[in-house]
Amino acid sequence: MRVTFESNRLLGGIGALLMVVSSISSFVGLAQFFFPSARINLIGAPFGLLGLVGLILFMLGMNGLANYYRHKAIFDNALYWIITSIVAVVVTAVLAVAIAFSVLSSVISTLVPITPGTPPTSPPASAVLDALQPYISYFIPVGVVAFAIGVIAIVFLMRAFNLLAAASGVKLFRTAGLMFLAGIAVAGAVGLLTALLIVTGVVTVSGVLSLTVVSGFVFLAAWAMATTAFFRLRAPTIIPAPQAVAPAPTQVKYCPHCGAANQLDAAFCVRCGEKLQT
Repeated sequence: MRVTFESNRLLGGIGALLMVVSSISSFVGLAQFFFPSARINLIGAPFGLLGLVGLILFMLGMNGLANYYRHKAIFDNALYWIITSIVAVVVTAVLAVAIAFSVLSSVISTLVPITPGTPPTSPPASAVLDALQPYISYFIPVGVVAFAIGVIAIVFLMRAFNLLAAASGVKLFRTAGLMFLAGIAVAGAVGLLTALLIVTGVVTVSGVLSLTVVSGFVFLAAWAMATTAFFRLRAPTIIPAPQAVAPAPTQVKYCPHCGAANQLDAAFCVRCGEKLQT
């Protein structure tokens, strides 16, 4: 099947739309945290799967549009965004797990005091987070590293949208890129504020978890703008080039003596000077 401009436009738009829908999963997960008795875990899983499908469709659309506009950097920057985001997740997870294991024994003793004849119980998630509060300063470098790599990833995505905006003329792509940059900036500011509030003991870890929703809404708005931009794409109208009209041949008369070509109104030959017949 031949992939056309229209199909690439739809792939990118549908992919971005699925990313908008999948963002709901983060809010569902947060609701599950605050309302553990509610059975909404199964709702987030389909949304997460939609996000993966949307990401694949988005990248297929970006690749097709990059080929259409003959600007490979559009797809390359989008690909760098994905690779850098994966690196950020892996590095953050490894550092966080390493720090968590280093303080695990202290946290467990705080959560589940072991007494004879008492069966072990699983503490709620909020209790685990609050037990980590004295050690939150250890996780601040992890947040800094995650934020730095996240900024690099978002810059790649913003560049991809900027190049697509320049090639297509749809300026909303540039706005979407700026919204993604604003989202990572808000995430960094919220993270810093959260760390300061927890370290100073103003609030608990679980008490400020809802602040993470702010950056989530910014990213959701950015994907919504990208969706609108994809559906605004239009293939440029090709105007056929005017056909060149061959000039009418100039009338000449030939000298009967030497055969040279002369203008029709010439009285004498330009070569031999003989008189021409009128």
